[in-house]
Amino acid sequence: MKIIFLTSRFPYPLEKGDKLRAYYQIEALSHEHEVHLISITDTDHDKQHLEKLRQITTSVHLIRITPLERYLGLIRAVASGLPFQIAWFYSPKSDELIQQICQEIQPDHIFCQLPRMAEYCTTLPHKKTLDYMDSFGIGMQKRSSVVKGLMSALYKKEAVRMIRYEALIAKRFDHLTIISQQDKEQFSFGEAESIHVVPNGISPAFFDFPKVNEPEYDVIFVGNMGYLPNIETVEFLINDILPLLPDKTKVIIAGANPSPRVKKLSSAQVIVSGWVDDIRTSYVSGRIFVAPMWSGTGQQNKILEAMALGIPCITTQLVNNAIGAQQGKEILIAESATEFANAIQLLLKDQALYHTISTQSSKFVQQKFDWKQNATILSSIFASN
Repeated sequence: MKIIFLTSRFPYPLEKGDKLRAYYQIEALSHEHEVHLISITDTDHDKQHLEKLRQITTSVHLIRITPLERYLGLIRAVASGLPFQIAWFYSPKSDELIQQICQEIQPDHIFCQLPRMAEYCTTLPHKKTLDYMDSFGIGMQKRSSVVKGLMSALYKKEAVRMIRYEALIAKRFDHLTIISQQDKEQFSFGEAESIHVVPNGISPAFFDFPKVNEPEYDVIFVGNMGYLPNIETVEFLINDILPLLPDKTKVIIAGANPSPRVKKLSSAQVIVSGWVDDIRTSYVSGRIFVAPMWSGTGQQNKILEAMALGIPCITTQLVNNAIGAQQGKEILIAESATEFANAIQLLLKDQALYHTISTQSSKFVQQKFDWKQNATILSSIFASN
């Protein structure tokens, strides 16, 4: 089957959740299908990164969108009511190029990652599937209650537009997918009942990494540190949880693009490492992965990766709803700074519990989250009427 895989960002390096999902889905699908990648971009990409995708695709097409095109799109969105998130990634010129590429390839199916790319698919005559990934409009609605002032008003307005748009575009696709049942249940439009849940996976190679006998840090958090929910997470970790722990407790915050707010958290107890070539080295440098997250949607890859490496995780019920790990056996759940601090100290003191969660969490992820299974589900969806 010829598949065009359409993304709003070039899916490498793997510093964001949408990139990671796209890359591994492409890799898994390429074993059985001819995959052609089309990505919108506004930057030049490293040749090594391009080669990574060329190795697993039949062709790679990068379509450059200029800052002027982006801002003109935002202006049009003010009048049209199109969500700004959608307008930011759309340009008529890019649309023409995508139409031309599709005409040349004549795909059997188009897989569109995220609603932000859906406008490019509206007039294409081919069978097509949209991957919502998560309920973005609901996520923005939740975000509007957290931020203050003008930003709150903007988030509320964008949330209304996005929720309406997510329902509208469902009618334009043959099939719909999403990461978790929790996110599927956030949708209230009729077509939501037919959305296929296609969870993320963990690459088998990820499990093959040596553990450190004596990790340097007690607590670890990994993520794109320019992403607002991750910024708020580490601020809560350092400002609210860490003061409840012994003074000797050491924390590492690892991940690309640390914002000034994150860098400001650096201290004798807290290391902000930034980007590392192999993120597994950061994971295994810590004893416990701690993710106090209440506003995220989708499936937190960072949790799955830590669990895969046998690092006990403490997170909220909201996050675990999308994962489904067993409390006290494969994961620990906490909902307040005190509960997180108590859980951290429990794991540091109770070696039997630490070993149980370390072992069982890795087995759980290995059995439940598999990119090959992900590709099998997608292939079945693409082949259906």
